[in-house]
Amino acid sequence: MSPPGLFNPWNPGLMWHWKKRLFGLFEVYERFGMDTVSVVPYAYGNPMIYTANFEIFRQVLAGGVKTPWIKHPGTTFQEWGVNVHTAKKEEWKRHRRITGAAFNNNLYTHIWEQTVQAYYDWTRDEGWSATEFASIPVIQTVTSKLTFLIIVVCGFGLNTSWSDEAHTDTGNMTIPEAMRILSLPSPFKYLPKPMMQLPFKALREFRSVRQVVDKYMRERVNERQAYVRTQVAMNEEGDRDMFSLLVRANGNDVMNGSKQTLSDSELMSNVFLMLFAGYESTAHTLAATFALLAVHPEVQDDIYSQILDVVGLDRDPTANDYHNLNKALYAYFEGTRMFPTVVAIFREAGEDIPLPIPVSLTSEEKTTLVVPKGTIVALDVLGYHYNPHYFPDPTKFIPSRWEGDAKGDTLAAFGHGPRICLGRRFSTTEAVAFLTMCLRDWVVEPLLQEGETIDQWRSRVLDGRFFLVLGVKNVPVRLRRRRAV
Repeated sequence: MSPPGLFNPWNPGLMWHWKKRLFGLFEVYERFGMDTVSVVPYAYGNPMIYTANFEIFRQVLAGGVKTPWIKHPGTTFQEWGVNVHTAKKEEWKRHRRITGAAFNNNLYTHIWEQTVQAYYDWTRDEGWSATEFASIPVIQTVTSKLTFLIIVVCGFGLNTSWSDEAHTDTGNMTIPEAMRILSLPSPFKYLPKPMMQLPFKALREFRSVRQVVDKYMRERVNERQAYVRTQVAMNEEGDRDMFSLLVRANGNDVMNGSKQTLSDSELMSNVFLMLFAGYESTAHTLAATFALLAVHPEVQDDIYSQILDVVGLDRDPTANDYHNLNKALYAYFEGTRMFPTVVAIFREAGEDIPLPIPVSLTSEEKTTLVVPKGTIVALDVLGYHYNPHYFPDPTKFIPSRWEGDAKGDTLAAFGHGPRICLGRRFSTTEAVAFLTMCLRDWVVEPLLQEGETIDQWRSRVLDGRFFLVLGVKNVPVRLRRRRAV
């Protein structure tokens, strides 16, 4: 993780969480008989505390604005300014109150409807209306396009569709395409600002894309504020996209004389946060879920039976069906558990903090560890997700483990406590809608290479790769239609 580590042959690298997950990873904890350990560098860097204990997750993440734990935002989320992810203490409360108002049932209904429409547009554009089999060499091309489309339509209110081109007739890049490029994982986002001015073609193109999007968003904020004021004055319901709902919530506070409002730049920063933090994470997790379903036809059959019971074949599923389609949701939760895009959550002790921890892996007895001020605690999401104390048979795909009230709250990939990911329901809504549409019409199967077995496909595909976030490798699948056209 440090510069000298790049040249150290013993450095386990960024993928060490994943490589050691199969006990494996827990072997690190088992070696010391505890699920909370100190990691000390050989020659360079500061010691850290790693934990795969969910009770410690709760303690560290559950403090709200008065917590002694310091959250350090990544540089990617700071480039557009202060937002609900980067804000601290009382400033965070202001951002959270306004942004939280934009995540409501109107938005979730909009997401569901647009996801259903995207499924129809996708299959129509592919010419699959009368197809018995359909091959998809890389499912990520579908999930990334889907989740990006939903975020620009339901997040930004842009009028675009599945089949829209990336460039206009005159050759100019469209705004959705510029947003897509800007939201992709890129090392340029981590460069110091002076280096961004270097005269390299790739950097010039990146700067140009950012300028286009920045100009568009500033114009959009001003335009949308005026539009929302008119809607409020005329007592109209208004648009359902997240941008409009956010501007409306902020505008209501402005008109009511509240001092706890967001500036234009803060509005922009929060909307871009949803773009950067949301669509790629959902795309990766949805791809992993499809891969796992492909080698578990019995889980697909279980989900399909529930779809028939809840929706049937004669109508489209609606947002009102969301809570009754929980088996699709559990499959998505299990895909998230096994391939979390966030492998660890980091907090710094702002003071000396006593932390109760179990004395061993098998004991209920606890001892107190005093975490010195300035120490980084890594909440090992991947280690916790593969901790057999919480998830028996952790290497197996078992969606039914999520059955029961509040079981989903123990999924650490979305965070925990007051600062849990605002976009969690956004993500699960589009995932359940898309899985429901796909699994009602198709059986998902591995797309095998010549002479390849399903076990060989599993070994080749169900592995992780890391570039800024963890994701599954390219997933080739075949769709087989369930019923006659």
